[in-house]
Amino acid sequence: MSDADRFSAACSAVLSENHEREGIGTQGEKTLHAVFKRYYEPDAACHEAKTGSFIADIRKGDKIVEIQTHGLYRMKKKLTAFLSDYDVTVVHPIPHKRTVRWIEGDGSFSPPRKSPKTGKYADAVSELLGIRDLLLHPRLSVVLSLVDCNDYKVRSGRVGRKRGAMRFERIPTALVSELRLTYPRDYLAFLPADLPETFTSADVARAGKLHRDDASSLLLLLFTVGVVERLDRNEQRYYLYRRLI
Repeated sequence: MSDADRFSAACSAVLSENHEREGIGTQGEKTLHAVFKRYYEPDAACHEAKTGSFIADIRKGDKIVEIQTHGLYRMKKKLTAFLSDYDVTVVHPIPHKRTVRWIEGDGSFSPPRKSPKTGKYADAVSELLGIRDLLLHPRLSVVLSLVDCNDYKVRSGRVGRKRGAMRFERIPTALVSELRLTYPRDYLAFLPADLPETFTSADVARAGKLHRDDASSLLLLLFTVGVVERLDRNEQRYYLYRRLI
């Protein structure tokens, strides 16, 4: 069975259990998190395992898997404690293609609308910077998972002149691909192809179709894990970078 098929089976299994019977968003655990737990470890006996003063999403033997959709920086204490005794994989799902539906006041759903934004691995750069001190730990791997999903939202009044919204639930529908980051060379997957020998954040932004600030964050990440070096500034006062591996 392929990874995509296993993920689809995990989606079906979770949605056929209490999540489906209780209704969208009413369960204690969000569906996205539950599906990834089932995908990475079908045996529920390994889920929510007390480990020291923390609870591991999955623990089997000397391996732990943690699923975190956002705020990786909040995991630093937990990860530091786990890494002393376990091999740890942090799974960070990234919405790829999204279909959005509103939950109306009467409980009905609006017609589905496709989001114009398509998620990519580079969307995780700021999250990775939140645990930059741990990324090179020999017992840590990070898996970025691109996943198609259905988002359900409720209206939450106004924020300034705009109508506000809150995501109520995210239901995964398909696993698109995954990128495992274990060794420094793995992070080169973020770097656009066809860059010159020395390059700036402007070059990366242009080649990777990124915002300039996002390109700067990406280079900071690559510098942190040691796959690029920072050289002198050029005439425009931009730092020059060069690949090391």
